[in-house]
Amino acid sequence: MVPYGFGKVWLPTSGPKLMAQHKIYRAVSSNSSAETYGQCWAGESIADNLRLCKVQSIQPLLVQHLPKDGPILESGCGLGRWVFHLREQGYDVLGIDLATEALQAAKQYDPTIPIEARDVLKTGLADESFAGVISLGVVEHFEDGPQEALRELRRVLRPGGILCISVPVINPVRRLLYHPLNALSRMVRQLRGVRFEFEEYRYDRRHFERLLRESGFEVIDCAADDFLPPKNLGLYADWRWLRSPKAKWELTPIGNCIANCLRNISPWNICAGAFWICRKI
Repeated sequence: MVPYGFGKVWLPTSGPKLMAQHKIYRAVSSNSSAETYGQCWAGESIADNLRLCKVQSIQPLLVQHLPKDGPILESGCGLGRWVFHLREQGYDVLGIDLATEALQAAKQYDPTIPIEARDVLKTGLADESFAGVISLGVVEHFEDGPQEALRELRRVLRPGGILCISVPVINPVRRLLYHPLNALSRMVRQLRGVRFEFEEYRYDRRHFERLLRESGFEVIDCAADDFLPPKNLGLYADWRWLRSPKAKWELTPIGNCIANCLRNISPWNICAGAFWICRKI
C-alpha cells in the first residue's frame, strides 16, 4: 500500500485504483479532545441508547448467528446497550470498555449488568473462553490499524467461535463527496491554525474483509450497517445540515428524501458501516 495525500491509502488492483481506507480527523479546541474513540453515545440516556438496538439493521443477524451455548463478549460496549439487549434474548454476555463515564452510567441503570473496565487490546481474559465475540465500531479507532485488536478478539474466541464485527465503510456518497470535501476543509482550517487529531478509519469493504481473513477468520456473511428509517446513521454522521433538530439520529425532510432515494437503489449507498459474521479458523 502506498500513502496518497489527505490520509488516504490506495490498494493496487488490475483495474482502477480503489481507496482501501480513509482517515477521519476531529478538530481539537482548548477545552475538548479529539480522542472520542467512538463515543457516539455521549449525551444519550441509557433508555434512549437501548431503544436503538431494535432499529439497527444488524440486530436480526446478531441474534441469528451468535451461539447461545456459551458466553459472549462485547469488546468495547460503551453504555452496554447490546449487553442489555442480548441478555433479554437469553444470551450470557459480558461487556468490556475503558470509558469510565459509560460504565458508571450502565451500572447506575442496572447494578447487576455484567460489564467490566478492560482494555480491548489487552483484555486479560483467558484464551478461548468465549463462544462468540462482538466488536461494533471499535477497531477503526486505532491509528496503527485494527490488527492488534483482531488478534485479541481471536485469542479469546473458542475454535470455531463466531465474531460479529462492524467498522465504518467508504460508501459511494463518502467516496465521491464527503471525504474529498472533508479533506479540503481540514486543509483550509489547518492553514488557519486549527489542530486536528485522528479519530477513525473508514474502510473499503474488500480491504477490511482481507484483513479479517489475514487475522485468522472465515467470513460467513456481510451486510450494510445502519439504522432503519426514519432513523439514519450514515448521512447523519457526515452532513450536519441534514440532521433533524427535533431528534437525534433523524434527518430533515430533505435528508429523508435523499436517504430514501439512495437507499432504494442500494443500502450500501449511504450506510454508515459494514458488518461481518466470521468464524475463527
